[in-house]
Amino acid sequence: MATCPRCLGPLSEGHRCHPIWINRLNRQLWATLVIGLLGAFVQMLVIPDHLPVMGFVVGGLLGFGLNEAIRPE
Repeated sequence: MATCPRCLGPLSEGHRCHPIWINRLNRQLWATLVIGLLGAFVQMLVIPDHLPVMGFVVGGLLGFGLNEAIRPE
């Protein structure tokens, strides 16, 4: 089966490409959220009597940076 040169998806009869920026935004948001939650969890393990806001922020920034660094585009 042929592949679309723009989105690399299967090129079927009724194929329509989704905008690329939506896919990038979705991937960036998920990476930031997941690693931010991981950072909040680690902060809760280290300092159990504080709110994990700083861990979420630092983890989110780390997730954002890692996703930008390893993005294939």
